[in-house]
Amino acid sequence: MQQQPQYISVKTGQKKKKVIDKQMQQNEWPPALKKQLNVIIDQAKRTDMIDYIDWTERDLPSACEDIKNPKATTLFHKTENKMIRRIGNIELTAEEAIKRAQRAQRFQSEPSSVTVTPPTVKKKKKHITPIIWDLDSVSDQPIMGTSTALEKPYFRLTSAADPSTVRPLEVLEQTFKLLRKKWRKESNYSYICEQFKSMRQDLTVQRIQNEFTVKVYETHARIALEKGDIGEYNQCQTQLKYLYEQGIDGCEDEFLAYRILYMLFSRNQSDLNAMMEEMCDIGLNNQAECVQHALMVRSSLAKGNYHKFFRLYENAPNMGGYLIDQFVNRERIDSLIVICKAYKMSIPLSYIAKELSFDNVSRLLRFLNESGVYPVSNVLDTKTTLPILQAKSKSYVKVDIKGQI
Repeated sequence: MQQQPQYISVKTGQKKKKVIDKQMQQNEWPPALKKQLNVIIDQAKRTDMIDYIDWTERDLPSACEDIKNPKATTLFHKTENKMIRRIGNIELTAEEAIKRAQRAQRFQSEPSSVTVTPPTVKKKKKHITPIIWDLDSVSDQPIMGTSTALEKPYFRLTSAADPSTVRPLEVLEQTFKLLRKKWRKESNYSYICEQFKSMRQDLTVQRIQNEFTVKVYETHARIALEKGDIGEYNQCQTQLKYLYEQGIDGCEDEFLAYRILYMLFSRNQSDLNAMMEEMCDIGLNNQAECVQHALMVRSSLAKGNYHKFFRLYENAPNMGGYLIDQFVNRERIDSLIVICKAYKMSIPLSYIAKELSFDNVSRLLRFLNESGVYPVSNVLDTKTTLPILQAKSKSYVKVDIKGQI
């Protein structure tokens, strides 16, 4: 077989050279493009923007809208003024020029050590009107309240608070004592909740963060738990977490236990794991009874030990039982599913009532009826009950939470 020569013929080399020359000619910028670039550069020089424009970020004219052809008869070209504004992005209207002059004059009053760099002109984006704060009109000093009214309705602030309507610390301390007495005597939650929110607002606008502030939030949180107002409890718990982190003393162990129970209620496993990891990292070995109880509740649910869970529910310290009330029925359904799978026969309702921490069989019957189960002769038929409970458990998948921690 004859081998091909290891050289290129003269004719072939000349042919390739012509192809390369032709490609180089095709890669040259067209005259129209060069002309348009010269226009843009000349315009930048006239407006002293040549050094401020980031030319590496600008689009070539070919990537912008086409230039109007004076000989064309089509009606779909844009006007010349709009075209210059879109491509050049340099010319200013009279109104824009006035605003720029005002901004320049405002910055002249700044200290000489502060330098203002002109913004680089980049691709035009959606216009957003900036918010300009008048720093001279904002005081760094907190409001000092002068009101002496012990009770005050709560209104959401839409502007700066009026000191004449804000109660100082000594008045708020008297209000706190009054509200505690009224709660023990009248138990009017709607009124008490409004008054505590008003107190919290007065503390916030005056930037009062001390042990009294913690006491107000802790008391409001406990009352909200007692009435099942999880949304209001969450607001208090969130602020308490911040206050504890500032080193202000309070019942931190108690509310740490509540946070653990709340995360079990909300099924916020990621945050719960993060908190457990943080406790391990800092070497926290909290021996408080309430915290240990909450951790045991977590462990029983993780292991599926419903027997231990309901015994812990019956002996919850402080107000932990009110938080467990929020998800105990969900765990009862899950526990009944386990029982129905384990027992392939009828089970006495008295046994179930004891296992699931019901006061009596009547309360268990009411719970079963609300779940769509209707036992006969005080026994539970596990075979027919299981699919009903499995369908009911799906309604607990989504947790309705207000004021997430």
